[in-house]
Amino acid sequence: MHSIRMKILLEVPINHRLLYWFALGALASILFVIGCAATPTAAPSPTTTLAISPTASNTNTVPAQVALAPTSTPNAQGMVIIAQLDATRQVLTIYGVTPGVTVVMGGTPLPLPPSPTPTFTPLPTETTAPTLTPSVTPTRGPRPPTKTPIAYSRGALVGKIIFKSTRNGGSFFRPNWFMMNSDGAGIQALDNTAAEAFAISLESQAYGIENVEPGGARRVFGERRCPGVGTCLLYILDTTLDAALINSSEDISKGQWFGSRNAVAKDPAWSPIGQYIAFASNHDPGDECVRKSMNIFKGTPNQNPTVRRLTHFCAGGNVSHPSFNGDGSLLVFSADQSGLRQLFIVEVGADDSIDHAQVQERKISDGQANDWDPIWVK
Repeated sequence: MHSIRMKILLEVPINHRLLYWFALGALASILFVIGCAATPTAAPSPTTTLAISPTASNTNTVPAQVALAPTSTPNAQGMVIIAQLDATRQVLTIYGVTPGVTVVMGGTPLPLPPSPTPTFTPLPTETTAPTLTPSVTPTRGPRPPTKTPIAYSRGALVGKIIFKSTRNGGSFFRPNWFMMNSDGAGIQALDNTAAEAFAISLESQAYGIENVEPGGARRVFGERRCPGVGTCLLYILDTTLDAALINSSEDISKGQWFGSRNAVAKDPAWSPIGQYIAFASNHDPGDECVRKSMNIFKGTPNQNPTVRRLTHFCAGGNVSHPSFNGDGSLLVFSADQSGLRQLFIVEVGADDSIDHAQVQERKISDGQANDWDPIWVK
């Protein structure tokens, strides 16, 4: 393959235009014939340019000039023509630098490169979701049996003393319940809810047995609203005739049994054999006490009772809540003489003449906590 560039400078007088175009057409024909007859060489030089400048004598001698990057200088008329032969494609290209026109003559266009055959990536085959085998539904075991509420009975606890205490984290507002033997031994914790219900059944004003006369004909009551100071009286009501008043929350206004002006009498309990009513009062502090103090008393259950003091507490004793044992010979009560509320027992005596001069209270609490509101189960 080789390329032949022919540079021909034509100088044509301006007033001979017809001759100019005739020469130009002849030159193009000559160049086309030369290009078609050319045989390509193995390794042509990159660019071969022939520059032909006509002389005044109009001879055919054309000096050849080879240049890799030819530069053309226009003639006096400003006309430059460059022709290039592409032997591989059999195309002769004539470049008109002025006025900048390109003319391509002959040749067969090379075929376009084949378009790439599109490839298609097949979509993944949809996989059918596996059929899940249901897991074995666990069989719920039988529910644990419902805990049977504890209920205490007199038959199970007879002879025991139950009481409130601050033991095991209890407090005066939320006490825990315990029981002990009559000598203070064998202290055991009780279920609080069950013990509270049992205590209410034993000493409630309407249905309890602590304030009822043997046979149930009469009941003894203290003031329903006793503030602990001033005057608080004790009353005996007929269970049948005064049933409406007994089962109400009204102040008791009849059946006065015992009281003293500016003295507090409270917490009455009827002996299970009927001979005495025990209660706490500060009406008789005793000659040995400088100030009034609550003590435990016994009185005959008639209109003009014989009353005897059984304990020796002076100021600060805060004695309360006496409860008889089964045969009516002993009383258990609470007092805080030592700074803690503790439980004590005192003998009642064989007759109306026995008082604190013949009997002496003894403490059965161990001093480990506050213990109060004892009930001797009969």
